[in-house]
Amino acid sequence: MPVDPTDPETFDDEFEDEPDEPRLDASEGDTAEQHAGLLRQRQDPMTDRGGEEADPVDAAEQAMVVEEDPDPNEEYR
Repeated sequence: MPVDPTDPETFDDEFEDEPDEPRLDASEGDTAEQHAGLLRQRQDPMTDRGGEEADPVDAAEQAMVVEEDPDPNEEYR
């Protein structure tokens, strides 16, 4: 049977953001607590830097000056 990659029902989505039914091995309280913890982690910044401060390595790389080739017709080897 040929597979049509444009058909959305061709592939099953194994991962869902929020399953329709809660898992049987976790109580509602545990599930709610874990879900709340994940939401807090999404909102917390991953680094202590502010949004306007660049990473020192990125800033150093962006400050590098690359010399232009004096003879662009010369073959590079």
